[in-house]
Amino acid sequence: NRLAKSYGPKAVFRDLSFQVERGQRLVVIGLNGAGKTTLLRTLLDLTPLDAGTVTLGDRVRVGYYAQENEGLDYTGTVLAEATGALPDDAKRVRSVLGRFLFNGDRVFQQVGTLSGGEKTRLALAKLVLAGPNLLVLDEPTTHLDATSRNIIGEALGSYNGTILAVTHDVE
Repeated sequence: NRLAKSYGPKAVFRDLSFQVERGQRLVVIGLNGAGKTTLLRTLLDLTPLDAGTVTLGDRVRVGYYAQENEGLDYTGTVLAEATGALPDDAKRVRSVLGRFLFNGDRVFQQVGTLSGGEKTRLALAKLVLAGPNLLVLDEPTTHLDATSRNIIGEALGSYNGTILAVTHDVE
């Protein structure tokens, strides 16, 4: 409600108010440098606001995908990395990995050998496995080819929770 953030004399946003209800999707599209990441970071209290208030519901569990910061352990395997998000359900882990194009022997590939797009897909799969009911996604399509974008789109399309995403990609 009435959010404001500036860096020196440059106002990134001011008097910004909106509400996102359970199950809704909100995508903010803008040019690089327009303040999209700053908006997400202020909503998550990672960057302080100059004014305004952010209120999350009392049962909201946030999963955050930070642009260029997947937080992956490059020394482990895809399967080990994903299992860390949901250690007690191997069947669901394999199912979600498959939806994100990690099947067969690909689950035994070392994370450090993955391409940028594959790392993005793995980070997003981990978010889904962790079970948040609010996904906050900062440029989730960066580094993805057309096939990977479609896979991510399908996976997020079947996600039952709320999604707040920012992108500069209109496709």
